[in-house]
Amino acid sequence: MTDQTGAQHPAEPEGGADQAPTPAAVPAQSEKAERPSKRPDLSYAPVTNGMDYLSSVFQHLTEGEKPPGARDLKYTVLHLQAATEVLLKARLAQEHFSLIFADPTQATHNAWQKGDFKSCGTLETFDRLRGIARLALDENDRKRIKELGESRNALQHYGLTYNAYAIESRAARVLDFLITFIHQHLIPGLDPAEAQGVENDMDSFRLQLKGIETLVKQRMNNLRSDLAKVADVTVQCPDCEQWAMVTYDGRDEGPSCLFCHQVWPNDPVSAAANYAWIILGLDEHSAFQDGGDPPVVDCPECGVCALVTEAVTAAGQPGVTPLCFSCGTVFEHLIECEGGCGTVLNIEPGEESIAMCSDCIDIRYARF
Repeated sequence: MTDQTGAQHPAEPEGGADQAPTPAAVPAQSEKAERPSKRPDLSYAPVTNGMDYLSSVFQHLTEGEKPPGARDLKYTVLHLQAATEVLLKARLAQEHFSLIFADPTQATHNAWQKGDFKSCGTLETFDRLRGIARLALDENDRKRIKELGESRNALQHYGLTYNAYAIESRAARVLDFLITFIHQHLIPGLDPAEAQGVENDMDSFRLQLKGIETLVKQRMNNLRSDLAKVADVTVQCPDCEQWAMVTYDGRDEGPSCLFCHQVWPNDPVSAAANYAWIILGLDEHSAFQDGGDPPVVDCPECGVCALVTEAVTAAGQPGVTPLCFSCGTVFEHLIECEGGCGTVLNIEPGEESIAMCSDCIDIRYARF
């Protein structure tokens, strides 16, 4: 049967309504049945969020395949950069929430509570922690964080091909910085309960970091005898930062790193420039602006623009050793051409020679 609303109802049995069976009694319900509880809300406070990213980094480096595969290293880069950004900003917010805003003059507490604002970048956060919060942070750590961010951006937006050993080595150095940073600068400003939770995580992280650093040290120990033979032409690698970049081995194949296997095939000029910029923090443009000497110049021995005048070698550290990345010559008596052209000359003590390059000599004495 169908009522006026169009709803279907069962037909009455033959014999009329009085013939219908008595409906079964419905048990009395004293209380309304409870619904299953809803899923918990997504809730990550900044410090909890940063520590969660950090936990993921250690998982990918230590709990997967040995050594970590490409996927583990990918998430190591992504999550380590995220952990660094979040934890640095968490410390900056302890100074004042407005410092997290890209433009602190536009900061409002309402926008801060809603998370509806543009925040400053990771490097700017680092700089504000040094300049405003007056934390004693090392410039080398800033460079490592910058390199990590560049690797993350490349990986996230257009892909990245990078040496696995170099990723592990770089990750270990940034992790070492973060663990020290959390202990010295972040935990003291947390409330006791949150501080205790972070400390519990830190105990685990310290042990895992030792394991990662041990792998790096073991690999360097395995290379020790080979590196000892070429210590006078070995410098810090701009990719993995280990003292394993051999600038010249006599085979004219270009500089290469024995630790991470990065190679600059037949390109000592680029290798020298990368080393000067990444390891020494020097570049020709800045030197020109500051009125200083260029960090890489033409070599008096081979003529290639691959002589790093302020190189630091494994054999000569911590002193400066002028070293050519093309021919492997180590210089001890470099002087600048007195003609003012900027050419570097190698003149041994007591050597009777005019302290000018051939071009300047020709110009100065042409009229005679």
